[in-house]
Amino acid sequence: MKKKYTVMIFDESRLGEVKTRKLSGSLVAGVLAFSAVFAAVSGVGFYKLSQISKEKQVLLTYKNENEKLKNQIAGYENQMVVINDKLASVIELEEKVRGLASYGGKVPEKKQLAMGGKEIDPVEDIEKTNEQKDKDYFKDLSNTLSSLGSDLEKRALSLTELADFLEKQKLVMSSTPSIWPAGGWISSRFGYRISPFTGRRVFHEGVDIAAKYGAPVRAAAKGTVIFSGRKNGYGKIVIIDHGFGYMTKYAHNSNMYVQAGQQVQKGERIAAVGSSGRSTGPHVHYEVLVNGVPVNPTRFIVGSR
Repeated sequence: MKKKYTVMIFDESRLGEVKTRKLSGSLVAGVLAFSAVFAAVSGVGFYKLSQISKEKQVLLTYKNENEKLKNQIAGYENQMVVINDKLASVIELEEKVRGLASYGGKVPEKKQLAMGGKEIDPVEDIEKTNEQKDKDYFKDLSNTLSSLGSDLEKRALSLTELADFLEKQKLVMSSTPSIWPAGGWISSRFGYRISPFTGRRVFHEGVDIAAKYGAPVRAAAKGTVIFSGRKNGYGKIVIIDHGFGYMTKYAHNSNMYVQAGQQVQKGERIAAVGSSGRSTGPHVHYEVLVNGVPVNPTRFIVGSR
């Protein structure tokens, strides 16, 4: 005999009235089974939705971290580009310094920069880097880049100062009287001598270079002509100020090719050998003054006549 269940229904709007319904056992069992299945399915669905939501949150977190990581890497790459550009400038400056110093050493095309710490490739191993959470890597890399940048700045400044120094030295050398003003032989040296005019012992403030009449007289160094004309005893004379305390005089010329205020270069023709003024024959009276004091010109001359 099948079981039957009686359901009593109370109607609140009608006090005291009770309604009854008879339900078969199979129907009640079916309703209960459906309710159980619905509850189970709802619970699983909610659990799955919760898990999906968590996974989405994790994925979003990793996405944000990866985005930050990419931005950091891009920043480091930009810094490396700047450092490479500076390094190229330093190498170019070094070549210039070597050229000024007349040093033929080869400049290395590639330099190994000083670096240390862990070797992690953030581009090829982003996931591994994220898993390890190795923030110290980026801190060390940032410090390394900063150190390299500072070192390059110091090197560039040092080389710039050296280049300026060598430029000045080069200018000093080009402004130092160092060549013979004319070809010939020394007929009278610097220092005391017996005057060919008075027969007395007098001090000769330069050297006399006997040469063919009309032969070229050349500037012993670059400088500015401060006088070109006649002076008592010197005849036709050219005086050049070379800077750095150097001054030269070229006297007894037959002709002059420069004027006061004109810039001349070392070896440039400035006059022609003659015998003007107080002279016994064609020659160049050549003087070198350092801070206004006559010195022996042969101390500065390099090479033969």
